[in-house]
Amino acid sequence: MTNRDKTEIRNRLINLIARRGGAAEDVAAAARRAYEDLAEVLVPLISGPGFEALIARALQVAQREYPSGEAPAGDDGKGKNLEPFVEIALWLERQDQRNRIDATAAMFAAVAALLATLIGESLTARYLRKAWPDGFSGERSKGKKA
Repeated sequence: MTNRDKTEIRNRLINLIARRGGAAEDVAAAARRAYEDLAEVLVPLISGPGFEALIARALQVAQREYPSGEAPAGDDGKGKNLEPFVEIALWLERQDQRNRIDATAAMFAAVAALLATLIGESLTARYLRKAWPDGFSGERSKGKKA
């Protein structure tokens, strides 16, 4: 996935989260809805544990760009973490309100980049359009349909 592709996906996600979330305090609700929409289309493809692993890794990547400075409340340091979306919600709560939309977009863009590595860009684009038609409906897929 090229930097241009990553930027395009991230911009689409910023617009999607901003439209769905509206005010800064509604970003977590918009992120939850986006998470659920994505789970609905990806779990049949990569399984529930696969989806959770993908989300957990994407959150780690996004936390590098948008650190919160705190360990999640349920993380005892022994490898037993919170359910993935609870971790996301706590991370978003600790973000400056001005950064919440960008942080959310960064996390979901990381999901897209990781998924593209696993299944390819064309299939990733197809699943993103299926999960988030209001954010990716105008995107053209590259290559053959899968």
